[in-house]
Amino acid sequence: MKKEKGLCNEKQMSFDDFLINSFKIKLEDLSLNLSKYGTGKPLILYSSLLDEGSDEYGEQELAVINESYVVIQVISFGGFVPLAVQHQRVFTFEEFSLWIFKRSGSLFIQCLQTIDEALLSFNS
Repeated sequence: MKKEKGLCNEKQMSFDDFLINSFKIKLEDLSLNLSKYGTGKPLILYSSLLDEGSDEYGEQELAVINESYVVIQVISFGGFVPLAVQHQRVFTFEEFSLWIFKRSGSLFIQCLQTIDEALLSFNS
């Protein structure tokens, strides 16, 4: 194949890689704003109900960003079980960007909207 003048010879980034990298950069910007202007409280990126059984028992997944990490907690509530954190995962911004992109397109978009809204509130 003939190389065309002006084309980049380096490996080009795929669109998925671009989205993931842009998301990571937005998370980093948000964490800086949280530490600079925030009240010290983490920001909820998303919350989703995982399981809502009978007897008013349920599990909720909650993702929050603080100044350094994204933390996901699964919390059980209701019924005869006291409110409890069932498990928790801690992600770097790079790890979370890739994980949420692969997990669910709708959660990825929801997080992106939350991040954009939060960044706008800091900049206004």
